[in-house]
Amino acid sequence: MNPKTIRIATVAITTFIPWLITLAALGAASTLSRPLFVLIHYVLIVLLFGVAFSLYYKDRKGVDPFSVMVIAILCLFAYEIVYVGFLYEGPRWFLTYLDWLVPVFLIASTVYWTGIFFTKH
Repeated sequence: MNPKTIRIATVAITTFIPWLITLAALGAASTLSRPLFVLIHYVLIVLLFGVAFSLYYKDRKGVDPFSVMVIAILCLFAYEIVYVGFLYEGPRWFLTYLDWLVPVFLIASTVYWTGIFFTKH
């Protein structure tokens, strides 16, 4: 396999696992105060996506981190659309820009900068 080839399925799985763990952890943390909940959410996604994509990049030194990040974010949007549109049955009033845009930015930054670090070293 060419090391520069990006396998969409591999990136999709690498994105799905931390997304699912985060979803489960946020369900458990939903009774916490709002500032603590948001802090846990942000820290958790940076840690989980950082670990997942450091493992991804470990064996793929030649891939383009920007392309991987774009694929990961597109997969993340697909997971969110399916989950919120078809599976989630709770109230949606609490979903603010802080709940969507900041985490997407943190995930994109984590995937990209993890890729820069692991593909250069």
